[in-house]
Amino acid sequence: MSLRHARSGLLISALAAGCAGPRDVAVGSFVLSVDKKSGTIDISHSVYGDVLEDVRFISGTGSASIEMQLGSFLFEDVTRDTSEHATVAELEDKVLPVYLSLATADDAPFGDLLVYEQGDGLLHLEFTPAAGDRVGFSADCDAQDHFLGTGLHAMDVDHVGQAFSLWVSEPGVGKVEDENPPSNWYQVGTRHATSYPVPFLMRPHRNQGLLLETTGRVDLDLCASGPRFEALAWHDGMLRVVVMASNDELDTLRQFSAYNGRPLLPPPWVFAPWVDAIRGSQRVREVVSRLRAFDAPVSAIWTEDWKGGEDSSYGYHLSPEWDLDATLYPDAVELAAELADDGIQWLAYFAPFIGSDSRAWDEAVAANAVITNEDGTPYTFLGVPDLTETTMLDLTSDAGRAFALGKMQAARDIGFDGWMADYAEWLPTDAVLASGEDALAVHNQWPVLWQELNVEATSGDATFFARSGWAGAAGLAPVVWAGDQRTSFDTDDGFPTVVAMGLGAGASGVPYFSHDVAGYQSIGNDPSNKELWLRWAALAAYTPVMRTHHGAFEADNWQFDSDDETTEAWAELARQHTSLFPYLYAMAKRAADEGVPMLLPPALVYEDDYARTDAWLLGDKLLVAPVLEAGATGRDVTLPGGTVWYDWFTQQPAQGGRVESPLGTIPVFVAGDSIIPTFTTVPDTLVDVAGTVQGYADADATRTVYIFGDGGTFVEADGTTYTVTGTPTKAEFVLSTVSSGTIAAGDVDVDISGAPVTRAYQIVVTP
Repeated sequence: MSLRHARSGLLISALAAGCAGPRDVAVGSFVLSVDKKSGTIDISHSVYGDVLEDVRFISGTGSASIEMQLGSFLFEDVTRDTSEHATVAELEDKVLPVYLSLATADDAPFGDLLVYEQGDGLLHLEFTPAAGDRVGFSADCDAQDHFLGTGLHAMDVDHVGQAFSLWVSEPGVGKVEDENPPSNWYQVGTRHATSYPVPFLMRPHRNQGLLLETTGRVDLDLCASGPRFEALAWHDGMLRVVVMASNDELDTLRQFSAYNGRPLLPPPWVFAPWVDAIRGSQRVREVVSRLRAFDAPVSAIWTEDWKGGEDSSYGYHLSPEWDLDATLYPDAVELAAELADDGIQWLAYFAPFIGSDSRAWDEAVAANAVITNEDGTPYTFLGVPDLTETTMLDLTSDAGRAFALGKMQAARDIGFDGWMADYAEWLPTDAVLASGEDALAVHNQWPVLWQELNVEATSGDATFFARSGWAGAAGLAPVVWAGDQRTSFDTDDGFPTVVAMGLGAGASGVPYFSHDVAGYQSIGNDPSNKELWLRWAALAAYTPVMRTHHGAFEADNWQFDSDDETTEAWAELARQHTSLFPYLYAMAKRAADEGVPMLLPPALVYEDDYARTDAWLLGDKLLVAPVLEAGATGRDVTLPGGTVWYDWFTQQPAQGGRVESPLGTIPVFVAGDSIIPTFTTVPDTLVDVAGTVQGYADADATRTVYIFGDGGTFVEADGTTYTVTGTPTKAEFVLSTVSSGTIAAGDVDVDISGAPVTRAYQIVVTP
């Protein structure tokens, strides 16, 4: 029975015989312009104007054969038998929500559409087809169209003119430049293959967002095939679309985050450098000792081989265990205590796999904690790195969750303060789940389930970082990293792709972004060298979370301590990153409170190219423009319009153009009319710790506040508020110790209020 007939007592035909032309229907702050004969549905907003033109709904059927190898999925023999609605049969608008009955060209029932507003600027479209499990919509493109969002992609930020699918999978090592899977599809990805797709589109030139609430595969055609764009979801009995209209691009992200889920603010130590240390307790101690000797701030050591590791033809890889390797780390409890005394959090590693050669296999299988075949036996596939028979936890079952939570709590009891929560892309589409759900339909939700579990396991002063996601994940993972890039400058999957992925993360609502310094994969390319390492580390310093990784071929890759010059460069970059904490944590709190990610495409704030993939904004004031080519001694930098810019390091006005950048440095620019608070005293750690180590409280007692142009207002995460009045006429440096009050410098007044402590302030004014 259709929605229309189910509500026949309320139904009023608003498009009665004799009515001609479109009928405008108010739905909260939106207006639907509906034409019965042509079937057109136009959507506008009472304040923000046109939203979507000629919206058509799609339904039908389809099929495909699906193969999974090594977490990659091959869709073959894909068929599709769909059509769009042709007319609007009837309309009910006397009560809200509004209902429309859609029909085919020969007046056969096509489906029912429910339309309502939930919160200002959020319009819900819920389409229930008369038949079929492929459900979607299309609308007119316009000549200025741009499409940002859709997740973390290695080659594109603006996806206009592209047609691709959103499906959680291994992204591959390297990528082809189109959507046609290569013969070695299980190793090499397609252009838009990603661990973290998001069915969210930004049309920033219209200050508009579109979210498809689905866990099925989504096929997108973003004006690639003609003057219309289309989104089609698989395996849904209903299409739910949330249309967002707003004042500007950042407001669109605020709306998306408010609806999709806001993150918790991570603890301060997350935003100080993390350094990896593996191969045993002694190596961990050596790493910490070297960092301290070179005055390199560090708040976290992460040790992914806490559960064991071994050398192989694929490099140094982790054991499949879920428990401590007492041979490598015989004194783990004591080591954790030492690190804590030194102001360092210790991080581990978990993934949802259960290897058949692990001690965990019998335990997990006996507990009915794994995915199965139809006959109840464990569902297995060839796992990495050594192609061992592997299964995975069933995240829909109480037993699967209990198994993981027990192991994670055991790690917490040792003294670990969090971990890498790896993978979650591999759920086979034909597995049997304890919940009875279709694995094909729930596949894209698997990263969200994995992250929900990790949130539960890391309550308190702990964290985790993840690489996979879908809609709903942005409010869960405290940190998202870009995955396993090549240890190279390759543009298909190496260093340059980190920028595109960070920009995509920001445009998709991911609040806190990170990446592996110098990459991970060395299959088909050389291990990392010193040049790559230093260029990548410089970008990491101007990333929300600065973190190293040894890479798969650890012994061959360049590392932070490969020579003294590299360690010295890392220490300097780590100090730069840590000194920015007052600014960074303010941006982190804004992400938690408002949903504006810490990394942003420049065009979302200033006049710039939406397709740009060579620079990002850290917060909305610092433009970071890394050198992305091997052998380059600098680069050409285009500064966005709409504001004046200054060189962050010299505080001098900048015009763009050629910028020289020796190894270990990076071009960074600050927008005019900005206030950037920093630590004057850079601490050893952002953990509050007593003793000889300088901790958070020591650094918090000092500030150097940079004021560029008229300044305006800036609020730190702790409530400290800087308000600048007047126009600077000269550069000036002023020292003052206050808890609140006004400091005059450079012919401006800097009012400081709301500070929780008395601080020694250095005010630096640049006109």
